[in-house]
Amino acid sequence: MNIFTVILAATLPTAIYSLFIWWLDRYEKEPLWLIVVAFFWGSIPAIGLSLLFELGLELPLAASPIGPDVAAWGLAPVVEEPIKALALVGLFLFMRHEFDGVLDGIVYGSLVGFGFSMTENLLYFFHYSANLGALFWVRSIFFGLNHAFFTSLVGMALGAVRYHPVRWLRIGACALGLALAIIFHALHNLATHYHLPGLIASWIVQWSGVLVVLAIAILSWRNERQWIEQELREEVSTGLLSSVDYAEISSPARRMQRQLHTLLNQGWASYWRVRQLHHLATKLAFCKTQLKLADQRHTCDERDQLRSQISDLRAAIERDEQLWGQA
Repeated sequence: MNIFTVILAATLPTAIYSLFIWWLDRYEKEPLWLIVVAFFWGSIPAIGLSLLFELGLELPLAASPIGPDVAAWGLAPVVEEPIKALALVGLFLFMRHEFDGVLDGIVYGSLVGFGFSMTENLLYFFHYSANLGALFWVRSIFFGLNHAFFTSLVGMALGAVRYHPVRWLRIGACALGLALAIIFHALHNLATHYHLPGLIASWIVQWSGVLVVLAIAILSWRNERQWIEQELREEVSTGLLSSVDYAEISSPARRMQRQLHTLLNQGWASYWRVRQLHHLATKLAFCKTQLKLADQRHTCDERDQLRSQISDLRAAIERDEQLWGQA
């Protein structure tokens, strides 16, 4: 079997799924380096630690009263889901200013899951290369979103309590999300033991869960748009932003249209400034919302700094427009 074909079978669907998740975060996209960190954790450290623990626990559990059958479908979820969730807990604790809510939890959790499934599929495809065609359709296509779905449950739980001041509630939400991830993972493993009927039942359950996650993501869009519309009205009234800026920032389609128009007509430098304006204005709206919710990690200094950066960018954009208008 061609090595390139095996690698492509594992990486191409993952790349498509990851791009979709990147698109899903429509208003304030997460920093690229954090996206890479989340994906990397799932693809290498999480896989390595999971294999280490599973190999160490498999024989003792198989010889225990639990028996080999239960160990076969129950061990992986109990080991893999907490290890994958470690990245989300780390982001939540140490990069909280980039963890704005439920949608960010879905994004980070999905990327950890995609990294994990890509490497897991790669190992399966190399080991069972004679059955690559069937494995590709089952693991990369029909169940290609499984690990992303499982880990996104933990991310959603953390995002739901992002602004709640009670510590035990945040811990409880994380535990609930992790428990749900383990349960859905275990149900999938158990169902696949029943061949085709089990595969169909598992597919229905998992894709129903994926659709629920997508519905929550769409509701999060609405919530984030309300943040932008409410918090940036003040910036329009003070003159920091124009009414045109305001309309563009609150609409992903108008943002893209303005950015594309600037790129084609004024070049890369002007495009970058317009794109940065949209990003910083959105960040300002989120920052002001977090201040209202008494998030101590965001300060008035950060809000004022964002306003200063936006003011400088608008001045540079106006100079670009004047320059290109004279050309």
